[in-house]
Amino acid sequence: MISAQQLPLPKDGHGREIFDKSAIDPYVEVSVHFPDWGLFSSPPVSTSALQVSYRTSTVKNNGFNPVWEETLSLPFEVLGDMRELVFVRFAVREGGDDENEALAVHCVSLACLREGMIYL
Repeated sequence: MISAQQLPLPKDGHGREIFDKSAIDPYVEVSVHFPDWGLFSSPPVSTSALQVSYRTSTVKNNGFNPVWEETLSLPFEVLGDMRELVFVRFAVREGGDDENEALAVHCVSLACLREGMIYL
């Protein structure tokens, strides 16, 4: 996780930006969502999805150009070559505001994800 640029201000219940705060305190929540491969039951009967998550540190008072420079590792298993069934979700959130909608979200299949930059 490197950085973000020009994050939008949080919105109220009517979809209008909240201007009472001069800067936001963003963090990124990264989660990997994958099917229950049936590794814990035989035969596989569950159709539920599992996930592993990581949350970056919060950058205080900088929604314009926050920098994290954090390395993350999310361990999980992929059954065979079924990478298209595994999804990685990036959500930029306001610090201390876990209940509200994310400021920005990007979700991509692991089969389509390549090493490098992702723009939200």
